[in-house]
Amino acid sequence: MKLGVVEGDLRAEDHALIQASEGSTVIVKGRATLEGSVEIDCDFECGSLDSRDGIVRVNGDLTVQGAIDVEDALYTKGNLRAERVEVGGRLSVGISLEAKSAEIGGSLEVQGGVTADSVEVGGSCEVLGDLVSNDLEVGGSVDIGGGEVTGRIEVGGRFAARKALKFDRIESGGTVELSGGSGRSIEVGGRLESRGDLGCEEIEVGGVVSVEGNLSGRKVEVGGRIRVAGDLSLTAGLEVGGVAEIGGVLSGADLEVGGGLRASKGVLSGHAEIGGRVETAQGLKASRIEVGKGASCSGPLVGGMVHIEKGGQVQDVYCSQLKVEGGSRLGRVFAESADIGDTCVVKELVYTKELRVGARVIHLSPPQKSESLPPFPL
Repeated sequence: MKLGVVEGDLRAEDHALIQASEGSTVIVKGRATLEGSVEIDCDFECGSLDSRDGIVRVNGDLTVQGAIDVEDALYTKGNLRAERVEVGGRLSVGISLEAKSAEIGGSLEVQGGVTADSVEVGGSCEVLGDLVSNDLEVGGSVDIGGGEVTGRIEVGGRFAARKALKFDRIESGGTVELSGGSGRSIEVGGRLESRGDLGCEEIEVGGVVSVEGNLSGRKVEVGGRIRVAGDLSLTAGLEVGGVAEIGGVLSGADLEVGGGLRASKGVLSGHAEIGGRVETAQGLKASRIEVGKGASCSGPLVGGMVHIEKGGQVQDVYCSQLKVEGGSRLGRVFAESADIGDTCVVKELVYTKELRVGARVIHLSPPQKSESLPPFPL
C-alpha cells in the first residue's frame, strides 16, 4: 500500500509493505498497529507504534510522538526518535537513537549515537557513537564509542568504551575497558583497564587494574595486581593484595600492599605497609613504614617511624625511629633512635639520641653518635 498522510489510525497485517505515495514519508496522525512482520519502505511518522508477532523493518527514519511497543524485533536503517521505546527482542538502528527511555529485552545495536534518560538492555548493547544518558543497565556486555552517563552504569559482563567517558558510577561483574575518562566510582569483579588517563574518586576491583597513563582519585582497592604506566595520585589510600607497579610517582596518604611495590618514587603522608619487595629508584617516604618478614627494599626508606620485620634486607634508611627485627641486613642508617635486633648486619649507622643493639649484631663500620643528621631525601 502506498500512503501519504493518514488522519487517524493505521492497521497493517503480516507481510504488509508500506510505501510513500508522494515524497519519502508516510505520516500517521494516530496509532500504528502492526500484526505480524511488516516492512515500511520509507520514512515513517506516527503518534504511537504497536507491533505483535513479527519483525518490523523501516528502510528510513522512524519518528514516534509517543511510545514504541514491539514484541519481537525492530530494524530501522535511519534515525529513531520516540518518547519511549520498548522492544522485546532485538533493536537495530542504522544512524541514531533518541528517546526518554529505551527498554530492550534482547540486544541493542546502534551505528551512531544514543541520547536517552535511561537505557535498559537484557542482553548485549553496542553503540558505535557516543551514548549520553542518565542511567545504563545491561545484563550482558556493553561496547560504546564514548559519551557521558550522569547516573549509574550497571553491567553484568563486559563494559567497553572506545573513547574517553564521563561517568558517575560503573558497576560490572566482569571487566571494564576504558579509553580514559573521569567519574566518581568504579566497582569491578574482574579486570579494569584504561588506555588513557583515568580520574576516579573510588575504585574497587577484585582482580587486576591496568592504566596506560596517569591514575588519580581518592581511594583504590585491588584484590590482585595494579599497574599504572604514569603517576598514581590519591588523596586517601591504596590497598593491593598482590603487586603494585607504578611507572611514575606514587603519592597519597596510606599504602597497603600484600606483595611488592615498584615505583619511580613514593611520597605518602600516612603509613605504608608492604609485605614483599620494594623497588623505588628515588625512594619511599611516609610517616610510618612497615616492611614485612623477609622482604627486601631497593631504594632509600624515609619516614618518621620505620619497622623492618625479621629477615628483611634494606638499603639506606632515614627516619626518626627505627626498629629492626633479628636476622636483617641494612645499608646506611640515619636515625634519631635505633633498635637493632639479634644477628643483624649493618653497613653504617649514625644516630643522635639512643641506640639499642641485640646479640651478635655485625657493624661493618662502628656506629656513630652525632649532633645532627644529614638532610633526608624526598
